[in-house]
Amino acid sequence: MRRTGLVVLWGFALALAGCGNGPDVVLYCGVDQDQSQGIVELFEQSAGLDVAYYGESEASRSVGLPQQLLLEKKRPRADVYWSNEIMHMVHLGRSGVTDPLPKGLAEEFPEAWRDPRGRYIAFGARARVFLVNTELLPNKEDWPKSTEDLLNPKYHKMGFTTSMAEPLTGTTYTHAVAMLTEEEEGAKSFFKAVAAARSAGRMKVVTSNGRVMQAVKDSSEKVAFGLTDTDDAWIAITQGAKVKIVYPDQHRQGSFLIPNTAALVRGRRHPKEAERLLRWLVSAETEATLAKGRSAQMPLRDGVPVPEDGHVLRPGKDFKFQPVDWQAVGANVDRWRDWLTALFKPAD
Repeated sequence: MRRTGLVVLWGFALALAGCGNGPDVVLYCGVDQDQSQGIVELFEQSAGLDVAYYGESEASRSVGLPQQLLLEKKRPRADVYWSNEIMHMVHLGRSGVTDPLPKGLAEEFPEAWRDPRGRYIAFGARARVFLVNTELLPNKEDWPKSTEDLLNPKYHKMGFTTSMAEPLTGTTYTHAVAMLTEEEEGAKSFFKAVAAARSAGRMKVVTSNGRVMQAVKDSSEKVAFGLTDTDDAWIAITQGAKVKIVYPDQHRQGSFLIPNTAALVRGRRHPKEAERLLRWLVSAETEATLAKGRSAQMPLRDGVPVPEDGHVLRPGKDFKFQPVDWQAVGANVDRWRDWLTALFKPAD
C-alpha cells in the first residue's frame, strides 16, 4: 500500500502510470490511518491489488479530501472515497463527484441508512456522546442528560468547566450543520452561548474531539464532562481513566449518530478494481473489524458481531438515535461556515 501526501502521491503515481507500474486502484480515505490501514492491507492481500492510499490530518478531517475531490472533478484521480462522516459525502453526490452504486449493494443495509439517490453506502457509525469524569462527578445525579447541559451554570458553580471541540472541522462541524439545518435560530443561540462561555472561562472549546477526551480524563484540568465521539471516549476508558460514557438526549430526540460512508468517484480510472475495493470496505467483515478495533464503531446492519463485553452498542436497539435529513444537511454544507468561523475564530 502506498501512503503519502497528495502532491507527492500524484507526482509519483502518474510517473509510474506512464511506465505501466501505477497503482491498481486509488483510495482517498478520511478515516484515521490506525483504523483504516489494516483493512486496506487485508484487501490488497486478498485481491492481489496495489492500493494507492491518501489520507488527511485531523486538523483538516472531513474537509480537505472533499475539497480536493471537488477540485479534481473534471480530471478525477481517486477511484474510491472512504469518509468518516456523511454530510460531505452527500454534498459530493449533489455536486456530481460520485457515481451510482453497483446494483444490489445498498439493499444489504437498513433503509434508514440508504442514500435515496443511491450514491453512497453508510456503515460503521460513531455517536456524539458525553465523556464524564467520575472523579469530579461521582454522583450520577450530577451527570449531564442533554446537549444543552454543556451550558448549565451549575458545573461552573461546582468549580468545573465543560468542553467541546470548535465546530469547524470533523464530526463537530457535521453536528453543528445538522443542528443549524434542523432549527437555525435555536442552534445559533446555542453556539453564541458556547462562544460566550468560552470567553468567560466556563467552557474549554478546544481544537479536536481527541483534545476534549484528554481534557476530561485529566482531573487536574477540572473538566467535568465533554462532548466527543464514541471512538475517542472509548480510548479514554481503555487507558483506565476514571470516566463514563453518557448518550445524551435519550429523553428527547436521541443521540446524534454519524456513520462512515464510501462511494465510487465518477470518471475513475480503475472501475473494476474500484468496485472490488468498495465492496470490501462496506462488507459485514469490515463492519465487524471496525467494531472490534480501537474505534469501537457500531454496525448499522443486523447480524454483524460486536465484542462480547458490550462496549459497542447497537443504534436503535441499545440507545435512541436522532433521525436526520442528511440530504438537507448535505445541501447546507457551506451555508454557515463563515458564520461559525467568525464566531469561533475571530480576527485578531
